[in-house]
Amino acid sequence: MKKILTVILIFCIYVAVPAVITLSVNSDDSQGVSQENIYGPRVNVKYKNGTKSVSVNEYVTMVLAKRFESGDETETLKAMGIMIRTDIYRVMGDEMSVDSETLGMEYFTKNVMKNEWGNNFEEYYNHVNDSVMSTGQMVITYNNNLIDAKYSRVCNEKTLSGTELLGADYAYLVPADCPEDMTSPDFLKTEEYSKKQFVKKINTAYKDSGLDENNPFGDIQVVSQTNMGYVTKIQVGNVVMSGDVFAKILGLNSPFFAIKDGKITTKGKGSGFGVSLYTANIMARSGSTYEDIINKFYSGVAIVSR
Repeated sequence: MKKILTVILIFCIYVAVPAVITLSVNSDDSQGVSQENIYGPRVNVKYKNGTKSVSVNEYVTMVLAKRFESGDETETLKAMGIMIRTDIYRVMGDEMSVDSETLGMEYFTKNVMKNEWGNNFEEYYNHVNDSVMSTGQMVITYNNNLIDAKYSRVCNEKTLSGTELLGADYAYLVPADCPEDMTSPDFLKTEEYSKKQFVKKINTAYKDSGLDENNPFGDIQVVSQTNMGYVTKIQVGNVVMSGDVFAKILGLNSPFFAIKDGKITTKGKGSGFGVSLYTANIMARSGSTYEDIINKFYSGVAIVSR
C-alpha cells in the first residue's frame, strides 16, 4: 500500500508542478511572463520578471498604445502602426528577432494599458489593435530602403526638411504645411524653472557643465537654429548639445523654444520632423486615408507589404 501511495504521490507532483509553473509564467507582467512559440520575426520584450517574445504586430500594438491619444482617428492610427512597424524592421535588419531595449521604443504592457485607460481599456485596446492588424505587414520604403519614420504630435506650421538638417538620406522628409497645428492646445507651452531646478537638471545629465549657479540662465547661448526657429545646437555652461537633447533633459515639448529669465516657452510637441499627428487627425476626419497621410509628409516613398 505504501508503494502504491508513493507512486500516486510522485505522479501528482509530476503533473501538478508543471501546471503550477505554467500558471505562474502565463500570468501578466506583474507576476511573471508567458512564453509562446512565435513563428517569424519577433521582439523580445523585457518585463519586470523576465523576457517574453512577441510577434512584431503585437509589439507594434504595445508601442502604439503608448503613443495613442483618445482623439486619434483610425486612419491616423493605421499610419502610425505602419511607421512603428517600419522602424522595428529597419532596426532588426536581417535578424529574426530584436530586443525591445535595442529598439528604444516606449511601450505599454496590457497591465499598464488597463491602469492607464481604466473603464476604456477594452474600447481603446480594440481600436489600437484593430488598426495595427488591418495593415498586415505594411512598411514604408524610400529607394527600396526602410525609412526612419519620424513624427511629431504637433508641428510649428510646417514640418522640417530632412535634407537640410539631417542629410541626403532623409530627402523623403519634406517641409509639409500644417497651419492647423497652431490651433492645438499643445502648440504653446511655458515652463518656469528656478535657478536651483535648472542647474540640477543640467548637472544630472552633464556633471561638468560648469554652470554658474548664481546666474545659470546667463550661461546659455543658442549656437544654431533653423529659419523657423527650431534650436539645433545650444551651449549651456561649457557643454554644447543639440536642441533635442536640451529639450529632453528639461522635459520640454519641443526643441523650438525661447528662454527668458527662467521661463522657457516652446512651440509644437515633438521634433518637428515627419508626420504631424495633429494634422493627420484633421485629414482623417475629412476623409483622408492612411496612404494620404503618409504621402503628405513623406515624399517619394512606397508603402509595401514585407
